[in-house]
Amino acid sequence: MVKVGVVAFGVMRDFLPDDADGNRAHLEIEEGALVQDVVNMLGAPDRLVHALLVNGERGRLDQPLGDGDEVTLMPPFTGGAEGERCAWAKTELEQRYHDREWGVPLHDDRALFEFIILEGVQAGLSWSTVLAKRDNYRAAFDDFDPVKVARYSDERVAELLTDKGLIRNRLKMRAAVTNAGAFLDVVDSEGSFDSYIWSFVDGEPLINRFKMMDELPAETDISRAMSKDLKRRGFKFVGPTICYAHMQATGMVNDHLVSCPRHSELTPGAG
Repeated sequence: MVKVGVVAFGVMRDFLPDDADGNRAHLEIEEGALVQDVVNMLGAPDRLVHALLVNGERGRLDQPLGDGDEVTLMPPFTGGAEGERCAWAKTELEQRYHDREWGVPLHDDRALFEFIILEGVQAGLSWSTVLAKRDNYRAAFDDFDPVKVARYSDERVAELLTDKGLIRNRLKMRAAVTNAGAFLDVVDSEGSFDSYIWSFVDGEPLINRFKMMDELPAETDISRAMSKDLKRRGFKFVGPTICYAHMQATGMVNDHLVSCPRHSELTPGAG
């Protein structure tokens, strides 16, 4: 048997066991069980599962679960009533990030480099995990100075891999150094990383008008083109999904739900 966490929103909370702590519960399931098995165990009809996450990432009913995994279940029309934040911003840390940064057009090269590194680190993990370690990364990575990071030696990388405040993945750690060098090459050839990366949207944010969380794409034609070109330039951990997350985070695309106040606040001419 393995233990998994369940977080439920809206009507989905009605299906949590009596010993649930607010909207959170822990269940014991058979090893190798699927998300579908968790839904069945709770007695929730599939039709009520509007969107689901596994460890903070978009999940599937046929996805297998392991010990310590967390499933988030959201009901239809998760966007909620007018004036509510986007539903993914659940914790206080996520809400601060949502309210102050996510979707805000970003044109500072150092800050853009920070997101390139953090989004690469996120691969296979939840964004909340990365956010919780963000200050540790700023301290360990010289406040994301690409010139300094590009000069990190093998000894420095080995030292970083002993830092418990970081995500200690050797491939991701080495990729950060590689990406710093590739980032500087872009600056040399294009004048700034800002002008390069924003060229994929012709310098202006794309404004979407999504009403529900499951309308948000994981990748687009633009993020696929961006991924292809970044890889050509030597970047690592820059798949189409990571590139789309970068677009969302840095305001290249406004993916706040229309019910979220930040959508109109970040839409030119709205309100």
